[in-house]
Amino acid sequence: MRWCLAVILTALCTSSTFADYRAWIGWDDLVARVGAEQVPTGDNVIVGQVEVATSNGAYIPDTSNAEFDGKYIVRRSGGPTTSSSHATSVGKRFYGLDGSIAPGIWFINCFEVNSWVQSGYLNVGQGAGSPPEDAVGAQKIWNHSWVGTFGDTNNDHDALRRTDWVIERDDVVFAVGVNNGDEGQALLSYGYNTIAVGRRDGAHAFGDVPEPYEGAGRMLPHITGPLYTTSDSTPVVAAAIAMLVEMVRTDDNLPEDAEQPEVLKSILLAAATHQGVEGGDWTNNSPESGPERGRTMRPLDDIVGAGHLQVDRAHEVMSGGRTVPASTVDDAPSASQHGWSFEPVSGGQAQWWKFSLPEGVDTLSVVATWNRDVPSSFSAGFVADIDLELFLWVDGDAVPLIGDELAFGSGNVASTSEVDNIEHLWIRDLAAGTYVLRAAHVDGGNGATSVATSWWTSGELGGLIGDVNGDGFIDIDDLLLMLSQWGQCSGCAGDLDDNNVVDVDDLLLLLSLL
Repeated sequence: MRWCLAVILTALCTSSTFADYRAWIGWDDLVARVGAEQVPTGDNVIVGQVEVATSNGAYIPDTSNAEFDGKYIVRRSGGPTTSSSHATSVGKRFYGLDGSIAPGIWFINCFEVNSWVQSGYLNVGQGAGSPPEDAVGAQKIWNHSWVGTFGDTNNDHDALRRTDWVIERDDVVFAVGVNNGDEGQALLSYGYNTIAVGRRDGAHAFGDVPEPYEGAGRMLPHITGPLYTTSDSTPVVAAAIAMLVEMVRTDDNLPEDAEQPEVLKSILLAAATHQGVEGGDWTNNSPESGPERGRTMRPLDDIVGAGHLQVDRAHEVMSGGRTVPASTVDDAPSASQHGWSFEPVSGGQAQWWKFSLPEGVDTLSVVATWNRDVPSSFSAGFVADIDLELFLWVDGDAVPLIGDELAFGSGNVASTSEVDNIEHLWIRDLAAGTYVLRAAHVDGGNGATSVATSWWTSGELGGLIGDVNGDGFIDIDDLLLMLSQWGQCSGCAGDLDDNNVVDVDDLLLLLSLL
């Protein structure tokens, strides 16, 4: 049988002028903090741009435009050499020399969307036919400033499964726009592994993935970009991803895993500015009182997702580096002020980190995300159920904070969605103390799932109380170092109560923490 697929496509609208959006996304703050020469530009990151063709078949940006001087733009779908105004506008924000935060991008694969979803790449409706591995080279990022549907859920599901499968196979990142206006469209924002992007003013499709689509009830969008159409906002998010990828590839202190799509997604979401539309309140609707205070099963804000893109904070999280979690709470390592993790966790198991906050913090943001695992047959695959929760660490015990009226001012200390592959803690006015964070794979008996967890905090983290030698653990080595400092000892690490003497009071405090 010959397949004939009719996909209904819409190019998302773009604005006709540039807004000075850099200040809105923290780019100016990043320049001020690290210096202009140290700000990553997406240099040498290969990207892809997929566009709806115009009436004469054009789908590439205007290569004569000065914004694209020095860019190598490849017409992967063949066709005319005439340009599309929509592709030009998107390209300016994605990789333009003046209009983008990632002007270092110079190699761009361009596809026409009908070609891309069918024989040119995804091969939707072709049974076990796989998207080709050699079609785009070492490309890292896809930008999709379009929405659409095949008009039937079978082909939509096939397209979404293939997209999720490609993300896993090639370790690539998909920034995809949600529709402008109220009506959601399945392609491609209903995917599990994509990053669904809304617009600054909230005038985009939001809500839950509807029935009968797989994963119905998942929240969309995941994040908002800084501009006033989703076509403009999506490439800004894609450009921010390119900045982070360049960081990983040029910083010897960052491991290759830092550019895994799950890590990049979790960093962007954890670093987002938690404001609603037009500076309004952000909320994931955690109860403000009662025994369930601090728990939510809906990890994101209904309209803006994790919030608005913030590249300075994302840079801080990536720079904070990787903290490998422990499988037991007693061995939990001390977390950095900003940082991330990417480790597998098996069904019924958990990952743990410690946060020492001697002065408390105004805000703590934590995001865990993981991918749907789709087999090469493109059946529905498997999605793990991960829960995220913060506990108070007292005398060697993890004490639940759910229902606590004093430890935190507002927000949520537990995120327990049963459908989303994102969990998010957003905590305000967290009291001084030592805390432990748990990411738990709660559907026991299932295989291991790689989970990316990222965090950003507004305050300084102290050293772990009792960690005398500063190695992130409290053990016999700390006891031996304390004993070697016994007696009058100004500024010694073993002086846990800061009275300029290492004595029996310090010893008893350390023993209570072992």
